[in-house]
Amino acid sequence: MRRKILIWSLLSVLSILIYLTVWMISQYDTIIFNLNDPDRSQRFITAMLQIFERRTFQVIALILSSVLIVYSTLSFQTLTNNRIITPSLLGFDSIYVVVQTTIVYFFSSVSIWILDPILNFIISVTFMTGITILMFRTVLKKNKNNILLLLLIGMVISTLASNYAQFLQILMDPNEFQTISQLTSVSVVNINHPLTIITLPFAVFIVIYFLFKTKVLDVMSLGESHAKNLGVDYPKESMIQLIMISISISLVTALVGPLSFLGLIAVNIAKELYKKYHHLEILILGSLVAIVILVFGQSVVELLGFQTTVSTFMNLAGGIYMIYLIVKEHQT
Repeated sequence: MRRKILIWSLLSVLSILIYLTVWMISQYDTIIFNLNDPDRSQRFITAMLQIFERRTFQVIALILSSVLIVYSTLSFQTLTNNRIITPSLLGFDSIYVVVQTTIVYFFSSVSIWILDPILNFIISVTFMTGITILMFRTVLKKNKNNILLLLLIGMVISTLASNYAQFLQILMDPNEFQTISQLTSVSVVNINHPLTIITLPFAVFIVIYFLFKTKVLDVMSLGESHAKNLGVDYPKESMIQLIMISISISLVTALVGPLSFLGLIAVNIAKELYKKYHHLEILILGSLVAIVILVFGQSVVELLGFQTTVSTFMNLAGGIYMIYLIVKEHQT
């Protein structure tokens, strides 16, 4: 296991180094090798400073997003006892799109709710977390921790939210629709330095909490009846985990955009590489896999001149991988 973690750690470092050099490649002619410029050395130093000022925060944001999305997917699969399910089925992505679409439609794309990234971040996280926690408390409290019913209601809410957002998008101006597309797509362009700083303490707290609860999650993976027999307060632990999941997904979605299939791909690859059930090792390995996929994918997107988004690649790969998992589960 240590060897696998070391290999993926090296791959993640390599993907980060590639990401840091992509900007220099895009500025190859104008900054570094402009032989007619007498201030070429000064330009090089300035370029390097810009790289480490801008790219460092972006790398931190991508790493935080990878860790949080893997944690939330891993915990959610443990609660549902199903490895082909992601928290996105609860409607997080749709709620985020609804919030952004509603703000742009009723207040325009130049309102302070959109132009101020911190205010937009707070509104998005508050709505996503508040709605999902309200759904958890009303559904699970009345139906004795029925996760399947929660999933069903989440899918219905997701469908209704998507239809509502699409209806508003049809009515709005094309320029404002373009704003919605930019806000709801995964891109480092959306990442803001203060947002990364705001997200960091929450991410650290969630990871620390997970470290204290790894043994509990190991027991919960045996099933509700076995966990209760071993002394775990299953309903309480499930509710706390769902709240942590909602906060994690809300932070990631508001920071970089929807990452529906990243957790599914990374967690299942980690489980294939590590055949045991220990959550700590799966979290570490899955986070490294997610970092490689997300950071290297974003590097490829930038090298292609932003002709597409990294979410397009992940949705394509995630959809194919999900079909593979469904077929594999059916055969076994």
